[in-house]
Amino acid sequence: MARQPVVRSNEHYYHLTGRSNNKENFYLPTSRVWEIMIRKLHLLQMEFDLCIAGFVLMDNHFHLILLTPTGPIDKVMYFFMKDVTKSIQKESGRVNKIFGGRYKGCLIRDQRYLLNAFKYVYRNPVRAKIVERAEEYRFSTLHFIAYHEPLNLKVINIHLPTNESLTGLIQWLNTDFQKNDSDRVKWGLTRSVFQLKKQLTHT
Repeated sequence: MARQPVVRSNEHYYHLTGRSNNKENFYLPTSRVWEIMIRKLHLLQMEFDLCIAGFVLMDNHFHLILLTPTGPIDKVMYFFMKDVTKSIQKESGRVNKIFGGRYKGCLIRDQRYLLNAFKYVYRNPVRAKIVERAEEYRFSTLHFIAYHEPLNLKVINIHLPTNESLTGLIQWLNTDFQKNDSDRVKWGLTRSVFQLKKQLTHT
């Protein structure tokens, strides 16, 4: 079944993702791709007042949780992927396309679902068995928050289900989903508007 078009909204967060061409690794070291993407997001954040709740870069794709209160999501993502493409092409010498297609976006209207998407994104490197704990992955905004490292990007608190310190947040993110819930979240994020057949837990 073809993926439904992105639903436009300036009031709710999106889960956004883009994958490299042919699912190959990006054509520069991941550390350099991270620097390029963070710089582009910073410029777009200043121009469009973006609310960024989380960003994770994997070897061949990215996950972004984003609210665009003033700018159209299509315009924001067009500039982001276009500028990232130009930068990677210039540094790698590659003339072919960098991304396999346009971005994919899922609008998240429910706070409960937003929390599940937030955890799903930050646990992506754990599921891939790259790290044992979510905050250990270097190409994630969570890493910079957890280790109090400078990051040229403002990351928004989306009112997570804990009033505890940063330690409480990290503990919550490192508590895995209950059985089958991760797959349900993954399925929900493929919809144009996040939906689940059964209610999820987020503890």
